[in-house]
Amino acid sequence: MTRIAPVILLVLVGGSFGAAQHRHSSQPAQASHHAFLEMERQAIERGEGFGMAMPADRSGYPGPKHVLELKEELKLTLEQVAAMEKLFAEMKQKALDRGRELLNAEQRLEQLFAEGRSEDELREETYRIASLRAELRWVHLRTHLATRRLLTPQQVEAYTRIRHGAAAASQPRSQ
Repeated sequence: MTRIAPVILLVLVGGSFGAAQHRHSSQPAQASHHAFLEMERQAIERGEGFGMAMPADRSGYPGPKHVLELKEELKLTLEQVAAMEKLFAEMKQKALDRGRELLNAEQRLEQLFAEGRSEDELREETYRIASLRAELRWVHLRTHLATRRLLTPQQVEAYTRIRHGAAAASQPRSQ
């Protein structure tokens, strides 16, 4: 018994030291993670993409917001500007609507956990959230597809060069 007590004491002390060390070392990462989630929530509330369409943008499928920001450099026509503004407004409204649904579903998932609901209910809400997130992302990606159709190949190349550098613009793109 006397040999076991020191071992148990060592395990308990070591375990609590490790737990304290883990709590201390994870606090900056946890704070950073929470800050990121808050930034994402705020972007969703504003109808912004928060990187959801980055694969499209990097591959030569610009979004209307950045195209409008570069309208002089891209030499957009008045018709293109009007079409981009309309496309952006439509995307923004759809993103706001879908984003609101997503944030409500996230809140419901927290509520379900707080209420101790069944695993089936939690899984169902989780899948619903994943579907809403996918639909929100598709709103942004689809808009990038539509934006590219409104631009000339030269404008797409110029956009890609301005936003992502000369190497990205030199890659072949199919229209």
